[in-house]
Amino acid sequence: MLAAGIKPAGAASHLLNNYVSIKDQLEGIEDIGVSNKLNLEKALELQPDLIIAAEWNEDQLEQLSKIAPTVVVQWEGADAFQHFKSVADVIGRSEQAEEWIQAFNQKSEEARTKLSSSVSPDETFGVVVIGGFEKGQLRVYGNANVGYTLYDALKFNMTDTVKEEWAKGDHELGINISLEKLPEYASADRLFVVRFDNDPDFLKEVDDSQLWHSLPAVKNNKVYVVDESLWFSYDVMSLSAQLDDAVQLLTK
Repeated sequence: MLAAGIKPAGAASHLLNNYVSIKDQLEGIEDIGVSNKLNLEKALELQPDLIIAAEWNEDQLEQLSKIAPTVVVQWEGADAFQHFKSVADVIGRSEQAEEWIQAFNQKSEEARTKLSSSVSPDETFGVVVIGGFEKGQLRVYGNANVGYTLYDALKFNMTDTVKEEWAKGDHELGINISLEKLPEYASADRLFVVRFDNDPDFLKEVDDSQLWHSLPAVKNNKVYVVDESLWFSYDVMSLSAQLDDAVQLLTK
């Protein structure tokens, strides 16, 4: 909604707390509680003209519809740009959304041009995520979620191993690998790394391992540790901010 030029009256807590790309645009948006247990009284106080829900809010539709007309936007199985277009359609801002996407594509092209003097066209890039949903979790990504900016917007190369595994599908939450598989799946010339601090023992285990230190990107000092709250946010505003971050990191 913000990308399409409309500020909502209220939003679920996680939307106000977890997205660093929009933190300077949140003033005046009321917190209406966690998404699976919304504060309906607060929502009613705001007297909204429209409520936009996702499919996981379906058990609340009857209550929400009593407050204002409620539209469900399908979230699962759609990418960030489909999410954006769907919401823009609902709020009558389809034209603004198309203009925003065109501007983003132009920005991506300009970023690729700017980076052409810093990054060789035959270099490979990898995305490694340490920690996350469970203990000892280690993942690599293709062109979804945290990998979108590198592989789709900037059109950098994946390694053949990741490309082949990613093409098999069903990797929305990344490819889970063991520490022993690092040389196979993280052999890229440059690595973008997301480190979650919920498993400090495992972070240390990875940091101290010979397997990690033997990786080409580690040996050549071409590892970029990125902000998980930015790079693990999969929405158009975050993707635009990731593009800025990638250009800054790669032109230092």
